[in-house]
Amino acid sequence: MSELDDAFNDLQTKLTRMQFRTSRKERFRIYRKLEGMLRTNEALSRALDRLYQNTSEMGKKPNKPAAIALREWFLKDRAGITLSQAMEGWVPTGELYMIRAGEESGTLAKALASLQTVGDKARQMKEAVAYAVGYPVFMFILVSFVIWTFGINLIKNMRANAPKHVVDAIGGVAAFSDFIAAWGLYIVLAIVILCIFIAATLPYWRGPVRAKFDMIPPWSWYRILQGSGFLLGLSSLLGAQMPLKRSLEVLEEQGNPWIRERINAARQQVLRGHNLGQALRMSRFNFPDPGVVIDLEILSERADVGQVIEQVTEEWINEQIGVLKAQAVVTRNVGMAIVGAVIAWVMMSIFNIVAELTKPGGGGYSN
Repeated sequence: MSELDDAFNDLQTKLTRMQFRTSRKERFRIYRKLEGMLRTNEALSRALDRLYQNTSEMGKKPNKPAAIALREWFLKDRAGITLSQAMEGWVPTGELYMIRAGEESGTLAKALASLQTVGDKARQMKEAVAYAVGYPVFMFILVSFVIWTFGINLIKNMRANAPKHVVDAIGGVAAFSDFIAAWGLYIVLAIVILCIFIAATLPYWRGPVRAKFDMIPPWSWYRILQGSGFLLGLSSLLGAQMPLKRSLEVLEEQGNPWIRERINAARQQVLRGHNLGQALRMSRFNFPDPGVVIDLEILSERADVGQVIEQVTEEWINEQIGVLKAQAVVTRNVGMAIVGAVIAWVMMSIFNIVAELTKPGGGGYSN
């Protein structure tokens, strides 16, 4: 029974962590409060304990995911474990290495503020992406439903009862309707499986082929989100006078396999004597962005490189948000045009049928 209890408790812990990790609103509420407390020079241990009391409503609701997380972080902090180590499994890796950067640079409060900034920008980017992707998907489903309904309610009955020349007047809509009826569900299922597969492999797929895919959506969206967090974390470390080599080591240790590959490649070039921009370019991973790398080749020589990187990152993120929003508008307009064209195509087929039926000797439906 003890083994079953252990397995159940382990599963419950994993589910609690996943629930907290996927609750962006809850995590950022804690980040915001923790940042404010640290800025008033409150000790991390006391801040975590107070946050636990607040979240659990003075211990009345200790089983809330946020309360469980804060309690674990508090106990690990008391045991001498760093906050970033305590948070492993509770927060996404992109947030984790920014917190690690804040710890290493002694600017944890600033790191939490930067994390919230990146999170807000990431939310805007995700909304633009969701709009750009969601609208075409909705249009595809709508058009497929229109064609499927047309096939079930009209074409099927006409094939059974109408003369051949009337059926022929339907044209290509009939073939398309047959295709939707036969394969539509499988196509939707295949798209869903593909989306899940891409999302699951984003942090793990590496190599030169992945670097080429990183220049096109949806992989480019992931590159932008991860790249912005990397640059802001790096700016915090460099701003605290940490050497570039050590800064990259810190971020590499905390990253997922995909970003570790890119940071490691850049670090190897830094060890050969190249500056940050040159190292990122020579690694040939298009990370975080070719345009940003060109800027960093020149700006990395400045003494205030940490602040410069932060400014470059802010400009780059805002530019990418604008690009995504523009793409979303184009996608929306194209989707509306396609839906309008399909509906017009269906209506033309209906007009052709009516024309055939109203011709002298058109025949109408057979009995």
